[in-house]
Amino acid sequence: MRRTRRIISVARLLLVEHLREPTALLWTAVAPCLMFVMMKQKASFTGLSASSYTHSAAWFYAYISANVAFFGLSFYLIGRRESGFVRSFIYRREAITLFLTAHALSYSVISLLYSSAFYIITKPLYGTYSLPEFLHLTAAFYTSFLLFSCIGLAIAALPIRFSTAGTVFSFLSFLMLFSGYLGSALTNTSNWLGAINPLYLSANIINGQLSLTASFSAAVAASAIGFCVTAKLFRIQPIWSRY
Repeated sequence: MRRTRRIISVARLLLVEHLREPTALLWTAVAPCLMFVMMKQKASFTGLSASSYTHSAAWFYAYISANVAFFGLSFYLIGRRESGFVRSFIYRREAITLFLTAHALSYSVISLLYSSAFYIITKPLYGTYSLPEFLHLTAAFYTSFLLFSCIGLAIAALPIRFSTAGTVFSFLSFLMLFSGYLGSALTNTSNWLGAINPLYLSANIINGQLSLTASFSAAVAASAIGFCVTAKLFRIQPIWSRY
């Protein structure tokens, strides 16, 4: 019980720290909502046939989940790993496990907050709110978040610095978006591009084209493995004397 309270306490501090960062809120919460609204208005103006909300919003949910997993959970984990506090105090195995658990918990909550906010803001463009739809989208979104977390944690386990990690995550995001564009423009290559594009697979999970139960089970197993590997290979550079 004491350990659980410590994890929740640290997770609360990390959650408040993230929500106080305006850049993260802008690109992960505000920008997708604005883009979705503008695309909806453009489709209505040009007379395009309206698709379902889930189909229209799937790529946006996939983008938000990837952004939180890459530039939140994994990217800032590398930055905190290099910070003076982590290098000075988080060096025992128990402390490392507690810190990583609280870090993962805080970004799980953040991801669900962003997903819920996007649904609340954008759903009225397609009709009234629906609790079953919201629960399904939340479950699919969190499955997507776990999928990207596995990839992000694998990168976080590498011996790279904060600046290098930013370049890696930015380049990976660009490749996913670019391959998604090619897949939609070139139908003869869309099959193999989709198979190697996590963003495309995530959108299919949210659209219901892939089994949510099977996808969630695989994502949980993969993220658990990624968490254990990161905890095992978590690098510290102590700078203060401990004696």
